[in-house]
Amino acid sequence: MASASKMMADILEEAGVEYVFGIPGGGTGAIYDGLYDKSPRIKTILTRHEQAAAIMADAYGRATGRPAVVMGQGLFIGSNASFGIMEAYLSSSPMVILTDTSDGDMAQHPANQSGSGEYGSIDLLSILRSMTKYTTLATTPKEAVVGLQLALKHATSGRPGPAAVLMRSASIVGEVDVESAPFIHPTQGYLNTASGVARPEDVARAAQLLVEARRPVMVAGNGVHMADAHAQVKRLAELLGMAVATSYKGKSAIAETHPLAVGMVGQYGLQTANTAVSQADLVLIVGAKLTPQETVGENPSLFDPRKQTLIQIDIDQRNAGWTLPVEIGLIGDAAGVLDQIIEACQALLREKPLDPGPRQQALQEAKDRLKYYDDPELFSDSSPALPQRLVRILQETLDPSTLITLDAGNNRAWMCHFYQSQREKTFFCPGGMAGMGWSLPAALAIKLVHPDRPVVGVTGDGGFMMSVHALNTALQYDLPVVYVVMNDSALGMVRHHQGGRLIASEFIETDNGQIARAMGGYGVQVRDSRDLPDALREAIDSKKPAVVDVVIDHEPNPDDFRVTARRLTDT
Repeated sequence: MASASKMMADILEEAGVEYVFGIPGGGTGAIYDGLYDKSPRIKTILTRHEQAAAIMADAYGRATGRPAVVMGQGLFIGSNASFGIMEAYLSSSPMVILTDTSDGDMAQHPANQSGSGEYGSIDLLSILRSMTKYTTLATTPKEAVVGLQLALKHATSGRPGPAAVLMRSASIVGEVDVESAPFIHPTQGYLNTASGVARPEDVARAAQLLVEARRPVMVAGNGVHMADAHAQVKRLAELLGMAVATSYKGKSAIAETHPLAVGMVGQYGLQTANTAVSQADLVLIVGAKLTPQETVGENPSLFDPRKQTLIQIDIDQRNAGWTLPVEIGLIGDAAGVLDQIIEACQALLREKPLDPGPRQQALQEAKDRLKYYDDPELFSDSSPALPQRLVRILQETLDPSTLITLDAGNNRAWMCHFYQSQREKTFFCPGGMAGMGWSLPAALAIKLVHPDRPVVGVTGDGGFMMSVHALNTALQYDLPVVYVVMNDSALGMVRHHQGGRLIASEFIETDNGQIARAMGGYGVQVRDSRDLPDALREAIDSKKPAVVDVVIDHEPNPDDFRVTARRLTDT
């Protein structure tokens, strides 16, 4: 016999879980106690809010492909943490949630903070099931232990995502009978699953279509990041002289300095990307669902299955052909399927060689004509700073290896449109539900994974205030991230959409750098763009959690990108 809480701590160690993010509470205190002897193999990070815990687990999953644990008391996981859980679910990030019903063994009677689902309580089971791949309710100690093993399996198999174990109070602290069925087996056996590859006949047909296409274009999405398929994307593109656009969450699937890169496609995308896709006779979609943002509301001038051959690679067969009908759906891990396609194309090209040079030359001419990452406002200094200029200064000042987390609102539109990524997998974007406040906690998780690389979180002042407590966590765990705040004293995107009838969209003017200094970090406010490079360098050199608060001109409107995207003109 062994306690369920201790066995669960052992399972997390056996599965190689590195981080537990959360706030102890309710029955989970017993599991935290079980983790006491697991340090430093399993590191617990005390966040200031359950939302931050779930965001950090989401970002950790994106950066590593492995699940972290979000753990805390039931009602606060089901409410506060739901922000990050929903983002992970919609963005295919592996995550494990451990929480309790806090029923105190009195589920049928009135109870404090109960999420048992009985009369007079909150139905946590239904809440969690609505935003996870898998949720189990453990009513016995053994169900809690087995449930954790299966949650680890479901979080990482197939399309990754969050998986939850919701536990009755008695199931956490009780003893597990290991001598009777169902038996407790080693956890690794539940994790020995491999992602599939596509059927050879489908790969052969796809390769034939790619080789025969006159103007093939690849659209690389978040699945490229999750499968670490960056090398395969570049190899196939170079083999065929094929342009590579990215989805929003796929940004940096290929370095945007690569000769074949054309930038992000869609409503906030570059004209180079939108033009390349609109003129393609074949589009290879890799790990992208094609949301309305990517398709500009399914504008047939961009993607049109009546005129284009669409081939889609996805880990989930439901996603291939979900938005638009496809000629071929190749189901499997993006890296594995691209390897198959590369091998098949190479075999075909040995028989009938293809010179990619003319395609590359034509693409470069189009990029020059459409001013790829070239706009006068990128080089225009002013006070307050133009957001376009701010983005360009970031690109010119930061080390090319810098890892960047974005937030919701105008800041992500400016960054995705104007920041030219120089390395693969350097952008982390909220795009499942794309809620404000994601950038700050996400940057902390990215820094935990990559302690030797610079990490910069870009946010608006609205998103900054929603997660300002992440600064305190950064100080506690010595995580010297730099936050760049686009400060226009407003909910910028909301204000732009209101036109002249402004209501509930403006803030009081705030020096967010002062907040960082008050907590013990580095903080500065900048109004003139000419002062920004030095401020960034000083923030990085401080080796402290830092805030560079940049007062920006609120007149420029990224909705202008939408107008250009709708036109899809080649001028």
